[in-house]
Amino acid sequence: MWDKILIILQDFLVLLGEISILFILVSMFVAFVNEKYSKFFETHLKSDGFGSYVKAILLGALTPFCSCSSIPLLNAFLRAGVPLGVCMAYLITSPLINPIIIVMFIVSFGVKITLLYIGFLLGVILFLAFGISKINTKVFFNDDFLNNELQEGQINSCCSSAKSSQFFTQSSCCSSSKITQSTTKSTCCSSNNPSLNFTKPKTQFKKYFTQSFQEYKKIFPYIFVGMAIGAIIHGVFPQNFFETYLIDYGVLGVFVAAFMGVLLYMNCTAMIPVALALTTSGVPLGIMMSFLIAGAGCSLPELILLKRIFKTNFLVLFASMIVMIAISFGLLMFFI
Repeated sequence: MWDKILIILQDFLVLLGEISILFILVSMFVAFVNEKYSKFFETHLKSDGFGSYVKAILLGALTPFCSCSSIPLLNAFLRAGVPLGVCMAYLITSPLINPIIIVMFIVSFGVKITLLYIGFLLGVILFLAFGISKINTKVFFNDDFLNNELQEGQINSCCSSAKSSQFFTQSSCCSSSKITQSTTKSTCCSSNNPSLNFTKPKTQFKKYFTQSFQEYKKIFPYIFVGMAIGAIIHGVFPQNFFETYLIDYGVLGVFVAAFMGVLLYMNCTAMIPVALALTTSGVPLGIMMSFLIAGAGCSLPELILLKRIFKTNFLVLFASMIVMIAISFGLLMFFI
């Protein structure tokens, strides 16, 4: 009993530390990129065109995160103004497709199943992401998240208008030096304002860290609860569940595996060898594929983290999409 409790506690501390460090570092990196290379987001991700979705999927495929580890980058993208549909393309892709998973799929299940897996996911992800972009996505966001975005937009607007005001005052033939100085001092983007103008690298690093840590403090309760639930589930979930309960369920097992997997917290890369061993022991491949996609694509801890940003209606929609993808591919594997 105590050994299991210690294992759960150890898993909790490891998960909490990994997600916390990753959240702060990713938020700092994206804040730096967004400030120094704002055209990167505007050119590659901020548009709602087909190319942005493809690039988001490629980015997700190159970042081998689990479902919870992808949240920090999602949060940073949303704050940088990337459309929700594009963010969804990244969010779904990241835990399900990456070079490690592809190699392990080829070794474990062969080239044919691997290509079918990749092609099926890419097609469905593009379709779902496009579908989300066609609706009013503001109904999905929490009010406090939207308010933060509005405040940031007002600051940017203030900076923009301040620059215009300074230019107009300096170029006016009737303006005096006193008015110019007053305008410059009163603007929110003044060089005398230490919160918005940094020239030293150490000061810039401090600014990025402070911003990221402030955001981390807001989401910490969700991280804490999510990682605790993930560690408990990982510690108490029976190792022989599939051999005992699902091996004789047939097609119905695909549905049961999807709904079970979406509540768990697991890494697809770590589960592939387990899935291979279970299929060789008699568990149908369709059931294991359904469980893999549902468990890696969504989890109860991830939904708790997303609750910081989104309303419940989005959480239900997101979980439903992952379950639908898992069941569809599981049934496909069952009948080919």
